[in-house]
This record gives sequence, structure tokens and C-alpha cells, in this order.
Amino acid sequence: MTQGRGGSAGTNAPTASGVGHLTQFLVQSRWNASIGLQRGLEVKLTGICGRYTLTGVLLALAACGDDGGGGSPASDVGTLAYVVTSCREVAGEATLQQELRILHGKGETVTAMAVGPSGPFVSYGLCAWFGRDRWGFAPVLGAFQRLGVTPDGTGVVFELTDEFALVGRDLLPTAQRGMYYVRADGSGLRPLGPASRFPAFQPVQIGKQFSDTTLSFDPRGRQFTYVDRGPDEAGDDAPQVFVQRLTTGARRPLTRLPRVAAAEASNHPDIAIPYFIDARTILFARFTALPDQYGFLTVDAVDAQIRDLPTVAPPGGTLIPVFQIVGGQWQVSSAGVPGEALNPLPGASPQEVFATEGTNVLQLTNFRRVDTDDAFGFFSPRDGRVYFPASADPLGTNPSHDCQMFSMEPLTRDLRQVTVFHEGGDHWAACLGGRRPNGCRMDFGHRGLPQNSVTGSIYFSSQCDPLGLNPNGTQLFAIQPDGTGLRQLTNLRGFVQGEDRNAEVETVGAPWAYVSPR
Repeated sequence: MTQGRGGSAGTNAPTASGVGHLTQFLVQSRWNASIGLQRGLEVKLTGICGRYTLTGVLLALAACGDDGGGGSPASDVGTLAYVVTSCREVAGEATLQQELRILHGKGETVTAMAVGPSGPFVSYGLCAWFGRDRWGFAPVLGAFQRLGVTPDGTGVVFELTDEFALVGRDLLPTAQRGMYYVRADGSGLRPLGPASRFPAFQPVQIGKQFSDTTLSFDPRGRQFTYVDRGPDEAGDDAPQVFVQRLTTGARRPLTRLPRVAAAEASNHPDIAIPYFIDARTILFARFTALPDQYGFLTVDAVDAQIRDLPTVAPPGGTLIPVFQIVGGQWQVSSAGVPGEALNPLPGASPQEVFATEGTNVLQLTNFRRVDTDDAFGFFSPRDGRVYFPASADPLGTNPSHDCQMFSMEPLTRDLRQVTVFHEGGDHWAACLGGRRPNGCRMDFGHRGLPQNSVTGSIYFSSQCDPLGLNPNGTQLFAIQPDGTGLRQLTNLRGFVQGEDRNAEVETVGAPWAYVSPR
């Protein structure tokens, strides 16, 4: 079913638009206790690891080209951008400061934007609560909401608004709200336009939340996409997919879809995770049914044509859109499978890692745990291996079920444990993270390939403390594919409990983004 601008889209479709060169992208649509809506694939398969034939459509395109913004020269190390949040809580009131920091090439880390200190304001204990649980604040508390690095790594786009902060709202001057661009060396800061009126984060219910903090660029870095509110086909205000030019800041809606009453009544986003899959095609998720069902569509960034994506069903299960690679590169996702988990969580099924290539789907793991690959596992074209986090002990080297990074060659099933992290004790679902001693999670970022194609370094955030430098926080790390060369890239205080329930927290969290040198 194909529809033009303003048409409402259904959930069954024979076609999808956009085919080209690829980068790793597989979106899984499921809710979990710690992250919320993350990716747009739902697979339910029976049996053990096996190979299944599909007829899915392959969509994704490797990012390349200039940033369109006259940025700094590309480096041989890459660009890492992240937000640091500092919160000080005294007698129920908090003071907040945030900084956007950029590590580009072999230079020093620069602070490209600082906001605050703001306050004091009534915090309701949120500062201490997030600190104890070792979660990054943004975009829950403070001004930084969305962030993205241009495909060539020479610039960063970020969004400032505290309109949707859970507490401490409206501390940022209205004139400072908006989208901004800055070069990777910290120079050339300029506004691009207003901030989105649609939240990057929203709680759904206790234990469930929605978060979409990553800005996606087209392959040449000339424009980026996100969700904002705009007129639907009847002229009413509703969430829509927008694109914005990097050079001029000009922005326009691509969709005119009506509000989804069931989504808003249940506090789910109508539209989520818009993502460029080639030079002019944007994939996005749209709420279809309670409790949390999403369908997937594409919209053309030039003529605004909307198309539903096809669905395919492998033997013994149900598959909702699979995105694969033209030319034989593997794509990676985790998906729920039927059966009881070894570490059961109410409402959660065992999660396993899958890889797709061409018309084939390969189930890589059979760990039977709810927290396997809870952080965007990826395929490395450089190494020919899939990397993912898990708390399983398949090799007898992780008896305490800590969250570890594993790698596997898809065809030979050669499995290796990359990290050797120890939090102490036998953990129930360590990769879901939380306060000590409940385990520590790791994340590879929300989109893109978190690996330096030149050096092989893999970038990730983690609550773990492998080097004794991260006792109670979240930091950024880099490691070689064989587990050597582990480095902690940030050195933040984490959570520090004071007297009389006072607390100080300094941590990194979403949003953060990495782009490898080209």
C-alpha cells in the first residue's frame, strides 16, 4: 500500500522504498524494564539455533560524505560526542549543570557547550535516585535531549530544551532552546532553529520508558531527521517526521499523519525512531495497537511518499520487518523467543541474538536469558564478527553472570568472551543494570557502528568498574576486539552520598554518539 503526503498508513504493505550501500541497522520493537522502545524488529521463533529462509527487504546505507557545515578536517581516530550531567542535591533541592564534550581525533576533549549551573530547584530526590542506579540523566533532567555526529565526524548537532524535564523544568531561558550545530573541534557554534515540541524521553509506566535521543543524518550529512509536532491531514497538531537542513536550518514535515488516540491514552509515542536508511528514505515506527505494538513505514525525504514495509514469517514464528544488507553484510538484532527464561522477568521472554544476510536469518545464541543483547549488538565488517552483551556463561568463564561483551563469527559459531568484568555475586539479570550489587550494563549507542574502522577499537558506555576508576557511575570505554587495550575514556565522579541524604552525581549517559574515520 503506497500513499502520498497526508495519507494515513496501514500495517500491511508489499513494498518498501530505498536500496543501497549499507551500514549496520536493525530496529527491534520491544519494551524492556530498563530501556523502553529500542528497535523495530520482533521475532518469535521456536526451537534451538537454526537457519531460516526469509523474503525480507534489505534497507540501509553506509554514511559518507561531508557534513555540509564547513566542519573540522576528518580525523584518523574518529569523533566521540557525549553529555556530562552534574547534579548536587542538598535538603531536597538540586543544582544542575550539563556539558557537551567532544573527543575528536588525537586532540584533547573539548567542552563545546555548557548549560548552568541552574537552580536550586525542588528535585524530589531524583538526583540521588538516578545516581544510585547509575543512570545518565539526560534527557530526564536538564536541557540536552537529542544528539548526532555528522557522517564524516566533522560536526555535531544537538538539541537544547528542558520543556519535558521530569523536574527542574523551565530553568533554561526560552531563547536558548533549539537545535544547534558545532564543529568537532568545539568551534563554529551556531543555532539551526527551534527545538522539537515532542519529547525525546517519556515514562510509559513503572519500569517502562521510551527514549529516542539520536539524530539520524542522510549519508552525505546534509540533513537530519527527528520527530516534532505539526499539522496532520485535518490541520490538527500531531507528531510528525521532520527533516532539517544542516547548512540553512530550514526544516519541514514529511508526514501529515493523524494522532493515534490509543498511543496517547497509554502514554506511548505515536511516531518513533525516524532513521535515514539511504540518501532519501527515512524509516520510522508508528503505534498500531495496545499494549505496545508498532508497525514500520518509510517516507521519501524528497516527495514525502509514505510506504508500509512488508512482513515475512519464517517457519514456526512471526517476523515483523527485517532489514538486511545488499551485498552480503550481516545485520544483527536481538529478539524474543518462546519459552521460560533461566532468569525470568515478569512479562519478558528470553532474548536471543540473530544475524541476517541476504534472505537468511541465523539464530546465534540459545542462552535463554532475558537480558541478552540489551544494548544494540552489531556486526563488524572489519572483523567479520558479531559483538553483543550477555550475562550468560557459555564458556565457563562467567560463573557470576556479570554482563560481558561477547563476539561470534556467524557461520562458524566461533564464540569468544571479550571482557572479564566482575561486580561480585551471582547476578540475576546483570545486563539490565542498576545499583550495586545488581549488575552493570553496557551500551553500544543507539545507532550506527561503534567501532573505529582503522584501529578496531570498540566504544561503549558501561556502569561496570573493570579498572577501579568507576566505583558508582557510568563511563565511556574503548576496547580492542580481542579484549586487550581496555581504556576508560571518561573520569567522572559518579554517585557520592553525603550526610543528611545529600548527594553529588557526575555521570555520562544518553545521548552519546561515535563516528569512525572514513
